[in-house]
Amino acid sequence: MKILYINLDILFMFVSGILLMNYFSLQWSYFRVIEFLHIFGSVVLTLFFVLPFLYKHIYESMIIMKHKSKSGLAFAFVFVFLLVSGTYLFLIGNRGGDIYGIVSYYIHLYGSFVLLFFFALHLRKFFAVKKITAVLPLLLIFFPNYAYSSSEKLTNIIFTDGAKHHHSIDWTNSVTCKACHPAIFQQWADSNHRHLADSNPYYMVLENLAEMDRGKEFRQWCMGCHNPSAVSMHQERTTHFMQDNMMPEPLFTKASQNLINTYKNHPNRLEQGVSCIACHRIVDAKSMGNSSYSLNLTKRKKYLYEDAHTDMKVWISQKLINAKPQIHKQEYMKPLYKKSQYCASCHNEFLPHSGKKVVSTYEQWKESPYNNPQNPKEHKDCIDCHMTYMKNGKFSPLQGHSTLGGQSKKDIKVHYFAGGNHFLSGLKNKENESQSLQLLKTSAKLDADIENNVLFVGVKNVGAGHKLPTGAADFRELWLDITVKDSQGKTVFSSGKLNKEGEIEKGSVIFNKVFGDKEGNPVGLFFWRYEKLLKDTRIPAGKRVVNRFLLQKPLRYPLHVEIKLNFRIYPQWVTNIVKAAYPQLPDPPVITLTHLEKSFD
Repeated sequence: MKILYINLDILFMFVSGILLMNYFSLQWSYFRVIEFLHIFGSVVLTLFFVLPFLYKHIYESMIIMKHKSKSGLAFAFVFVFLLVSGTYLFLIGNRGGDIYGIVSYYIHLYGSFVLLFFFALHLRKFFAVKKITAVLPLLLIFFPNYAYSSSEKLTNIIFTDGAKHHHSIDWTNSVTCKACHPAIFQQWADSNHRHLADSNPYYMVLENLAEMDRGKEFRQWCMGCHNPSAVSMHQERTTHFMQDNMMPEPLFTKASQNLINTYKNHPNRLEQGVSCIACHRIVDAKSMGNSSYSLNLTKRKKYLYEDAHTDMKVWISQKLINAKPQIHKQEYMKPLYKKSQYCASCHNEFLPHSGKKVVSTYEQWKESPYNNPQNPKEHKDCIDCHMTYMKNGKFSPLQGHSTLGGQSKKDIKVHYFAGGNHFLSGLKNKENESQSLQLLKTSAKLDADIENNVLFVGVKNVGAGHKLPTGAADFRELWLDITVKDSQGKTVFSSGKLNKEGEIEKGSVIFNKVFGDKEGNPVGLFFWRYEKLLKDTRIPAGKRVVNRFLLQKPLRYPLHVEIKLNFRIYPQWVTNIVKAAYPQLPDPPVITLTHLEKSFD
């Protein structure tokens, strides 16, 4: 709605100013009221609404999206002239004998028409208007930037218990699970699933940007998967984690100690992110994505005192569960949880207003050689990679007990949730980070050859069951870092290095996808504006791609070639934006997934 208010502000200033022209010959009683409203109303509106909005809009468009609009720049240029001339007329006035006052008056008068023209021209891009008529510029001012219709579902969660509104007590706090599943809790406590919402600075910035760009209700699109407990309680936004009415440092706190401490004093306080219950009370899941799962929170078989918080009652409840755990297991474990479709409910993502796919990890897996149910030895579901323990760079199923006193298992599905995002979990726990890094380093292989002074570099996706990399927009960086030296040790070719700003140098080979808007401009962080796919150079599962690099003559053989396949979870420009809100956030490191050195005679 902010753009609507700005439209009305500018319309008010324009109309009230035009009415002051001699042409209208207004009665004095009306004139003085309109003059007062125009001058002081314009001052107040400009200072408290228009200027703050323009600052945010320019920052978003030019800094974040790196997009320059000619009509927008022209509007800003004319607006500055009107601001200066209006200020002069307000402070000094136009007394007739002051050339600056006369010039300011005419600039302010005729400049307002020019400003309105460029304003309408700039708005045209938002409303896809092909022609500007004499009437449309005025009509367009009344339209907001974007509004959702009630038919556009921002979440697809189905609450099968029939409850229209839940309470935080319905979400059994994950700390209670720790008593019987300490090892699993320890893995989950520093995982990315645990830190998907309030303790994830990248997410918090994006959710706030979503509201700035699409309105408060659009946060629900994000929260359906990142913060389902808040959605169930009809909360409008993700709130920062609070401990004893203070906001603690979430980046480096290990083992979810904040959550544990809060639970001791406030056991019914809502737990945000993806909790134990958020996954283990899903009773059905669809592969379409955007939180396409069904939750049953309240209609579950609970043991006596299962929701109690006093030590004695908790002790009794644990003993009752341990005495006959079959019901407990039936309530919190389903065959569905082993299927990739279960993960697809959130790891597929589409735009609610257009249906365009933003994340299609599940479809990529379906088309991969790992989706082979006819051959159990070849078939792999998501959990076979992302929830299987790794040791020394190889899958090494963890044996032992997932429950205290429970049956021994040959393959405990660990809850590190290893994957691309090693960074945030690694700030808290090096074992979590190690699991992700080991998995990442199984994903690709390099090969190289030189023919006729052309370097051929092959990259094969040998380990990922989806495109490499996967995820939303261009938030993942996978690129080739190449150095070629001649027999004298002189560098004759270089590509893929970082510049002094930490960005990958231009001309490098980057495996990613880039979303664009209707006009073909990269959308940057605002990936929900996606209309056109500008680039997709990611590597499908099991596929090999080859890139060519021309080596400039003369060349003194033998040549020594060093190739690195580097990965960074977030580009530097994304981290820079997030660090503006979270200055304590360190830069994500560059990880070398695989490395090749070879000499050519």
